[in-house]
Amino acid sequence: MKIKLSALMIAAGLTAAASPVFAAGTQIYGIINEGIAYQNWKPVSGPSTSSTQLVSGQYLGSRLGIKSEEDLGHCVRVGVQLESGWYADTGMSGQNGRLFGRDARLYMDGDYGFLSAGRMGPIVGGNGPYAGLAATSAFSCGWGNIGGHLQVAGLGFEYVDNAIAYASPKFAGWDVTLQYSFGTDSQKYGTGVEGKSSVDRMYSGALRYEKNGVMVIGGIERINFAQPAAREAGLKDGISYNLAGSYETPWARFTAYGQYFENYTAAAKTTVFAIPSGVDGYGFNVGADIPTLGGFFKVALGYADFEGSKLSDRTMKTYQAAVGYTYPLSKRTSVYAGANWITNRFSDAQKKARPDSGKGVFDFTVGLSHKSDRMSDRFTV
Repeated sequence: MKIKLSALMIAAGLTAAASPVFAAGTQIYGIINEGIAYQNWKPVSGPSTSSTQLVSGQYLGSRLGIKSEEDLGHCVRVGVQLESGWYADTGMSGQNGRLFGRDARLYMDGDYGFLSAGRMGPIVGGNGPYAGLAATSAFSCGWGNIGGHLQVAGLGFEYVDNAIAYASPKFAGWDVTLQYSFGTDSQKYGTGVEGKSSVDRMYSGALRYEKNGVMVIGGIERINFAQPAAREAGLKDGISYNLAGSYETPWARFTAYGQYFENYTAAAKTTVFAIPSGVDGYGFNVGADIPTLGGFFKVALGYADFEGSKLSDRTMKTYQAAVGYTYPLSKRTSVYAGANWITNRFSDAQKKARPDSGKGVFDFTVGLSHKSDRMSDRFTV
């Protein structure tokens, strides 16, 4: 009985101690997204195949998050954000089973900038608070396989572990973002050591100008691949140069994105072009986001040219077009539909190496997305 009573007293004490922290401003938020996706795949060799599936996270990735913040005064706030990705169609965790795979950061925000440490999305990507380049695509990173600048770009990291990032305050429309990861993926370390050449490391930076409806951003990403595995594969360190922008008018938002890269391990999100010794290439994507009948009509066109860094006889040229439409049923619930066409041209060497490569791909998706807004629906635990 004494043991039970002591346990209850300890639990009550912990609850009381924790309550002021939560009351300071803890928010629980989430998004659930389900849709039907159809794909027709025409390979280089063999008959076409098609599939229809129930999928999660096409328009927006399904997630559950916690955000807690405390005002320290003097225009400084300290907080933590934890965000778990999951698949609504199966209930399984995303990001290779991580508990907080989408976001796990301690941050400080104030007049001197925004500083974070933990797991987060990279600058050259589409996730998290530092991913400024994805905002210049009408489809962001893409609705699953539909649209998005990753259809015409080198595939770096969706998220990075052990990262530090800083975004400066705006000055006359300008701001700078810097990011470094001591080890991009802890699940793949093996015998590697964080901060050493035995693990993949990444550093990047971006300069942005945004004023009066005009936004222009340029960014560089450098990947130091883990040794000795990269050396054995003949893979040098990867680098990408990115330039993007958008222009808003009362009747549309226009977007453009371009990238040149060397020594990435793969490119093109849907019809992946991958070579262990590296891929070089360039690509661009242009699009528009147009208010239409109470919703938004989206369109994007893209082109890219890839080749092996060392195996230059293996090449792929890709042409992409996408259309989509979103319509808000309420402040938190939207329906969406989209379609994507991809045509690829391969060299003879690539056809021989990968006869299963898709030379023609069509995707269609329709779905429903519901979110718990961070501000209007926040509640104190």
